[in-house]
Amino acid sequence: MEQLTVKDLLDKTTNFFKEHELDTPRLDAEILLAEVLELERIKLYVNFDQPLEKSEVDRYRELVVSRSKGIPVAYLVGNQEFMSLEFKVTPDVLIPRPETEHLVETALELIAELDQTELKIADVGTGSGAIIISLVKLATKDLTGVGIDISEQALKIAQKNAIKHQVKGKIDFRLGDLLEPLDDRVDLIVSNPPYIPTGQLSDLQQEVKAEPMLALDGGAEGLDYYYQIIKQATTKLRSDGLILLEVGINQARKVAEMLKEFNFKEIEIIEDYSGIERIVKASYVKE
Repeated sequence: MEQLTVKDLLDKTTNFFKEHELDTPRLDAEILLAEVLELERIKLYVNFDQPLEKSEVDRYRELVVSRSKGIPVAYLVGNQEFMSLEFKVTPDVLIPRPETEHLVETALELIAELDQTELKIADVGTGSGAIIISLVKLATKDLTGVGIDISEQALKIAQKNAIKHQVKGKIDFRLGDLLEPLDDRVDLIVSNPPYIPTGQLSDLQQEVKAEPMLALDGGAEGLDYYYQIIKQATTKLRSDGLILLEVGINQARKVAEMLKEFNFKEIEIIEDYSGIERIVKASYVKE
Protein backbone atom coordinates (compact mmCIF):
# COMPACT_ATOMS: atom_id res chain seq x y z
CA MET A 1 0.00 0.00 0.00
CA GLU A 2 1.45 3.36 -1.09
CA GLN A 3 2.16 5.83 1.69
CA LEU A 4 0.45 9.19 1.59
CA THR A 5 2.69 12.24 1.28
CA VAL A 6 2.29 15.66 2.86
CA LYS A 7 0.92 17.02 -0.43
CA ASP A 8 -1.54 14.12 -0.81
CA LEU A 9 -2.98 14.71 2.64
CA LEU A 10 -3.21 18.47 2.29
CA ASP A 11 -4.99 18.22 -1.08
CA LYS A 12 -7.47 15.60 0.15
CA THR A 13 -8.18 17.49 3.38
CA THR A 14 -8.62 20.84 1.61
CA ASN A 15 -11.28 19.31 -0.63
CA PHE A 16 -12.92 17.62 2.36
CA PHE A 17 -13.08 20.93 4.24
CA LYS A 18 -14.49 22.68 1.18
CA GLU A 19 -17.31 20.12 1.11
CA HIS A 20 -18.01 21.03 4.74
CA GLU A 21 -18.05 24.73 3.77
CA LEU A 22 -15.25 25.81 6.10
CA ASP A 23 -14.08 29.38 5.54
CA THR A 24 -10.34 28.65 5.26
CA PRO A 25 -10.03 25.03 4.11
CA ARG A 26 -6.38 25.06 2.98
CA LEU A 27 -5.14 27.06 5.94
CA ASP A 28 -6.96 24.78 8.40
CA ALA A 29 -5.53 21.68 6.69
CA GLU A 30 -2.00 23.09 6.91
CA ILE A 31 -2.22 24.20 10.55
CA LEU A 32 -3.48 20.79 11.66
CA LEU A 33 -0.84 18.86 9.71
CA ALA A 34 1.92 21.14 10.97
CA GLU A 35 0.70 20.38 14.50
CA VAL A 36 0.83 16.61 13.95
CA LEU A 37 4.29 16.72 12.35
CA GLU A 38 5.56 19.31 14.87
CA LEU A 39 6.71 21.58 12.06
CA GLU A 40 6.33 25.27 11.29
CA ARG A 41 3.57 25.56 8.69
CA ILE A 42 5.94 27.01 6.08
CA LYS A 43 8.10 23.87 6.36
CA LEU A 44 5.28 21.76 4.92
CA TYR A 45 6.07 23.21 1.50
CA VAL A 46 9.65 21.98 1.50
CA ASN A 47 8.47 18.55 2.65
CA PHE A 48 5.64 18.04 0.12
CA ASP A 49 6.96 14.61 -0.95
CA GLN A 50 7.58 13.33 2.55
CA PRO A 51 5.69 10.06 3.13
CA LEU A 52 3.81 9.86 6.41
CA GLU A 53 3.68 7.11 8.99
CA LYS A 54 0.35 5.42 9.66
CA SER A 55 0.30 6.84 13.21
CA GLU A 56 0.71 10.36 11.82
CA VAL A 57 -2.09 9.89 9.30
CA ASP A 58 -4.38 8.44 11.98
CA ARG A 59 -3.72 11.33 14.35
CA TYR A 60 -4.30 13.83 11.54
CA ARG A 61 -7.58 12.20 10.56
CA GLU A 62 -8.84 12.55 14.13
CA LEU A 63 -8.17 16.28 14.03
CA VAL A 64 -9.70 16.63 10.55
CA VAL A 65 -12.91 14.91 11.62
CA SER A 66 -13.13 17.13 14.72
CA ARG A 67 -12.59 20.23 12.59
CA SER A 68 -15.30 19.16 10.15
CA LYS A 69 -17.71 18.97 13.11
CA GLY A 70 -17.12 22.65 13.86
CA ILE A 71 -14.45 22.50 16.56
CA PRO A 72 -12.19 25.56 16.08
CA VAL A 73 -8.64 24.98 14.90
CA ALA A 74 -7.27 26.95 17.85
CA TYR A 75 -8.86 24.51 20.32
CA LEU A 76 -7.57 21.51 18.35
CA VAL A 77 -3.97 22.71 18.37
CA GLY A 78 -4.25 24.44 21.77
CA ASN A 79 -2.99 27.88 20.80
CA GLN A 80 -3.76 31.06 18.86
CA GLU A 81 -1.50 33.85 17.62
CA PHE A 82 -2.38 37.36 18.77
CA MET A 83 -0.22 40.48 18.42
CA SER A 84 2.52 38.17 17.04
CA LEU A 85 2.52 36.31 20.37
CA GLU A 86 1.29 32.76 20.87
CA PHE A 87 -1.41 32.17 23.49
CA LYS A 88 -2.58 28.91 24.97
CA VAL A 89 -6.34 28.48 24.48
CA THR A 90 -8.86 25.86 25.52
CA PRO A 91 -12.68 25.69 25.30
CA ASP A 92 -12.70 27.55 28.64
CA VAL A 93 -11.68 30.80 26.93
CA LEU A 94 -12.73 32.87 23.94
CA ILE A 95 -10.29 32.59 21.03
CA PRO A 96 -8.50 35.96 20.60
CA ARG A 97 -9.67 37.69 17.41
CA PRO A 98 -7.74 39.81 14.90
CA GLU A 99 -10.16 42.73 15.45
CA THR A 100 -9.20 42.79 19.13
CA GLU A 101 -5.61 43.51 18.09
CA HIS A 102 -6.92 46.95 17.12
CA LEU A 103 -7.98 47.49 20.74
CA VAL A 104 -4.48 46.61 21.94
CA GLU A 105 -2.79 48.75 19.27
CA THR A 106 -4.98 51.73 20.20
CA ALA A 107 -4.20 51.23 23.90
CA LEU A 108 -0.46 51.05 23.18
CA GLU A 109 -0.63 54.33 21.24
CA LEU A 110 -2.50 56.03 24.10
CA ILE A 111 -0.06 54.71 26.69
CA ALA A 112 2.88 56.04 24.69
CA GLU A 113 1.31 59.52 24.64
CA LEU A 114 0.69 59.74 28.39
CA ASP A 115 3.06 61.69 30.65
CA GLN A 116 3.21 59.02 33.33
CA THR A 117 6.09 56.54 33.17
CA GLU A 118 4.30 54.00 35.37
CA LEU A 119 0.70 52.95 34.73
CA LYS A 120 -1.80 50.50 36.16
CA ILE A 121 -4.29 48.85 33.80
CA ALA A 122 -7.35 46.66 34.37
CA ASP A 123 -8.59 44.18 31.76
CA VAL A 124 -12.22 43.22 32.36
CA GLY A 125 -13.15 39.72 31.18
CA THR A 126 -9.53 38.79 30.56
CA GLY A 127 -10.16 35.24 29.26
CA SER A 128 -6.86 33.89 27.94
CA GLY A 129 -5.14 37.08 29.11
CA ALA A 130 -4.28 38.05 25.53
CA ILE A 131 -5.12 41.76 25.94
CA ILE A 132 -3.44 42.50 29.28
CA ILE A 133 -0.42 40.30 28.58
CA SER A 134 0.13 41.93 25.17
CA LEU A 135 -0.10 45.40 26.71
CA VAL A 136 2.33 44.67 29.54
CA LYS A 137 4.69 42.80 27.21
CA LEU A 138 4.71 45.30 24.33
CA ALA A 139 4.33 48.72 25.98
CA THR A 140 7.39 50.97 26.12
CA LYS A 141 6.45 52.06 29.65
CA ASP A 142 6.40 50.25 32.97
CA LEU A 143 2.92 48.73 33.24
CA THR A 144 1.30 46.66 35.92
CA GLY A 145 -2.01 45.01 35.24
CA VAL A 146 -5.03 43.37 36.77
CA GLY A 147 -6.81 40.71 34.72
CA ILE A 148 -10.34 40.00 35.95
CA ASP A 149 -12.62 37.14 34.96
CA ILE A 150 -15.65 35.40 36.42
CA SER A 151 -14.34 32.02 35.22
CA GLU A 152 -11.76 30.29 37.42
CA GLN A 153 -10.79 28.03 34.51
CA ALA A 154 -10.15 31.02 32.26
CA LEU A 155 -7.87 32.59 34.88
CA LYS A 156 -5.80 29.40 35.04
CA ILE A 157 -5.20 29.68 31.28
CA ALA A 158 -4.37 33.39 31.60
CA GLN A 159 -1.85 32.67 34.36
CA LYS A 160 -0.13 30.04 32.20
CA ASN A 161 0.07 32.55 29.34
CA ALA A 162 1.54 35.18 31.67
CA ILE A 163 4.24 32.72 32.74
CA LYS A 164 4.92 31.80 29.12
CA HIS A 165 5.43 35.46 28.17
CA GLN A 166 7.42 36.24 31.32
CA VAL A 167 5.06 38.88 32.72
CA LYS A 168 3.56 36.92 35.60
CA GLY A 169 5.04 39.25 38.23
CA LYS A 170 3.45 42.30 36.60
CA ILE A 171 -0.14 41.03 36.34
CA ASP A 172 -2.50 40.20 39.17
CA PHE A 173 -5.29 37.88 38.03
CA ARG A 174 -8.47 38.13 40.10
CA LEU A 175 -11.66 36.10 40.14
CA GLY A 176 -14.88 38.07 40.18
CA ASP A 177 -17.65 39.92 38.38
CA LEU A 178 -16.48 42.75 36.10
CA LEU A 179 -14.70 45.50 38.09
CA GLU A 180 -15.86 44.40 41.54
CA PRO A 181 -12.56 42.66 42.47
CA LEU A 182 -10.61 45.88 41.81
CA ASP A 183 -9.83 47.47 45.17
CA ASP A 184 -7.80 50.47 44.00
CA ARG A 185 -8.07 52.96 41.15
CA VAL A 186 -6.31 52.43 37.84
CA ASP A 187 -5.13 54.62 34.96
CA LEU A 188 -6.73 52.63 32.15
CA ILE A 189 -9.59 50.14 31.84
CA VAL A 190 -9.75 47.97 28.72
CA SER A 191 -12.40 45.41 27.89
CA ASN A 192 -13.74 43.23 25.12
CA PRO A 193 -16.92 42.15 26.90
CA PRO A 194 -19.60 39.78 25.59
CA TYR A 195 -21.54 41.79 23.00
CA ILE A 196 -23.60 39.40 20.89
CA PRO A 197 -27.37 39.93 21.39
CA THR A 198 -28.94 36.84 22.97
CA GLY A 199 -31.35 36.42 20.05
CA GLN A 200 -28.47 36.12 17.58
CA LEU A 201 -26.57 33.37 19.41
CA SER A 202 -28.46 30.60 17.61
CA ASP A 203 -27.42 32.05 14.23
CA LEU A 204 -23.69 31.94 14.98
CA GLN A 205 -21.35 29.69 13.01
CA GLN A 206 -21.00 26.22 14.47
CA GLU A 207 -17.39 26.83 15.50
CA VAL A 208 -18.26 30.06 17.35
CA LYS A 209 -20.91 28.12 19.26
CA ALA A 210 -18.07 25.89 20.50
CA GLU A 211 -16.71 28.85 22.46
CA PRO A 212 -17.93 29.68 25.98
CA MET A 213 -21.40 31.26 25.84
CA LEU A 214 -20.51 33.25 28.94
CA ALA A 215 -17.98 35.14 26.79
CA LEU A 216 -20.44 35.74 23.93
CA ASP A 217 -23.91 36.51 25.33
CA GLY A 218 -24.29 40.26 25.83
CA GLY A 219 -27.99 40.29 26.73
CA ALA A 220 -31.01 41.43 24.72
CA GLU A 221 -29.19 44.15 22.73
CA GLY A 222 -25.67 42.92 23.40
CA LEU A 223 -25.07 45.95 25.64
CA ASP A 224 -25.67 44.65 29.17
CA TYR A 225 -22.02 44.46 30.20
CA TYR A 226 -21.11 47.90 28.83
CA TYR A 227 -23.56 49.62 31.14
CA GLN A 228 -22.25 47.75 34.16
CA ILE A 229 -18.57 48.30 33.30
CA ILE A 230 -19.06 52.02 32.61
CA LYS A 231 -21.04 52.53 35.83
CA GLN A 232 -18.42 50.70 37.91
CA ALA A 233 -15.55 52.48 36.13
CA THR A 234 -16.55 55.80 37.75
CA THR A 235 -15.33 54.45 41.09
CA LYS A 236 -12.36 52.50 39.71
CA LEU A 237 -10.63 55.04 37.43
CA ARG A 238 -8.26 57.74 38.61
CA SER A 239 -9.12 61.28 37.58
CA ASP A 240 -8.21 61.71 33.90
CA GLY A 241 -8.15 57.93 33.61
CA LEU A 242 -9.11 56.33 30.30
CA ILE A 243 -11.51 53.61 29.24
CA LEU A 244 -11.26 51.65 25.97
CA LEU A 245 -14.07 49.31 24.97
CA GLU A 246 -14.31 46.99 21.98
CA VAL A 247 -17.86 46.92 20.58
CA GLY A 248 -19.87 44.92 18.09
CA ILE A 249 -21.25 46.21 14.79
CA ASN A 250 -23.68 49.16 15.23
CA GLN A 251 -23.09 49.35 18.99
CA ALA A 252 -20.54 52.18 19.19
CA ARG A 253 -23.02 55.08 19.27
CA LYS A 254 -25.12 53.50 22.03
CA VAL A 255 -22.02 52.82 24.14
CA ALA A 256 -20.89 56.42 23.57
CA GLU A 257 -24.28 57.59 24.88
CA MET A 258 -23.81 55.47 28.02
CA LEU A 259 -20.43 57.10 28.61
CA LYS A 260 -22.03 60.55 28.31
CA GLU A 261 -24.67 59.53 30.83
CA PHE A 262 -21.92 58.82 33.38
CA ASN A 263 -20.09 62.09 32.66
CA PHE A 264 -17.17 60.68 30.69
CA LYS A 265 -15.45 63.24 28.46
CA GLU A 266 -13.49 63.27 25.18
CA ILE A 267 -15.56 60.38 23.86
CA GLU A 268 -14.21 59.06 20.57
CA ILE A 269 -15.33 56.25 18.27
CA ILE A 270 -12.47 54.54 16.45
CA GLU A 271 -12.88 52.44 13.30
CA ASP A 272 -10.95 49.24 12.66
CA TYR A 273 -9.07 48.53 9.43
CA SER A 274 -12.31 47.39 7.78
CA GLY A 275 -13.99 50.72 8.50
CA ILE A 276 -16.21 49.24 11.23
CA GLU A 277 -16.76 51.32 14.38
CA ARG A 278 -14.93 48.96 16.71
CA ILE A 279 -13.60 50.89 19.72
CA VAL A 280 -15.06 53.53 22.00
CA LYS A 281 -12.57 55.60 23.98
CA ALA A 282 -13.30 58.11 26.75
CA SER A 283 -11.65 59.85 29.68
CA TYR A 284 -13.03 60.24 33.21
CA VAL A 285 -12.73 63.40 35.24
CA LYS A 286 -13.45 62.71 38.89
CA GLU A 287 -15.71 65.43 40.25
